[in-house]
Amino acid sequence: MQIVLLCGGLGTRLKQIDNKNPKGLIDINNKPFIYYLLNSIKKYSFSSIHFCLGYKGKQFIDFINNLENLNNITYSLENENNLLGTGGAIKNCLNFLENNFIVQYGDTILEINYEKLYKYHLLNQKPMTMTIIKKELSKEKPNLFCKLNLNDDMECIYNKKNPQENSNYIDYGAIVFNKKIFINIKKKVFDLSEIQTKLSKNKEARYYIANHPYTEIGNPSSYRDAIKKLNDFSSK
Repeated sequence: MQIVLLCGGLGTRLKQIDNKNPKGLIDINNKPFIYYLLNSIKKYSFSSIHFCLGYKGKQFIDFINNLENLNNITYSLENENNLLGTGGAIKNCLNFLENNFIVQYGDTILEINYEKLYKYHLLNQKPMTMTIIKKELSKEKPNLFCKLNLNDDMECIYNKKNPQENSNYIDYGAIVFNKKIFINIKKKVFDLSEIQTKLSKNKEARYYIANHPYTEIGNPSSYRDAIKKLNDFSSK
């Protein structure tokens, strides 16, 4: 079971808070945000943790090189003046990836059982498994419309840019992919949401429901919320 952390974005909305560090290294109670993320996943038996780096990636490399008590860390680095998008970042690191792997955004801490998620993905044998959460458990705008089919399986239509008005779920932030999806893509620059939308419409995805809100630092408001929520970790 491998996890890939997307840590290459520009973090434009947080530049008013910190314009010197990449988003994952922004300070939360005297520790970088990525510290809390790694702390949240360290109890799981990941075969490796791969970092997709871009904007100010060299600062991230310095952080990675100083990590202790974590084994099998790898990273890929994009040209920060020619970023590839979240999908392009995955295609750029294919040589590091296992046949199935979990992708998570580097600005989000999730409360899920990664081992159960991974086993669920392997059992269902779909090219993609998305984690989702009911809209009532998030402040974000819902971007999936989901319903049960006749077999009591969840079917969803995902659209990040133009979600349906009756959307009732939100992309939780962890996605399990089969590597084959990316091998056949010729584009170098693209967003993961393009793949998510296509696979959801073609009914080539399964959905794993999360029950606890996530913690993220995508904007100044959520950053302030994260400071309060993660305060308990600051003394560890």
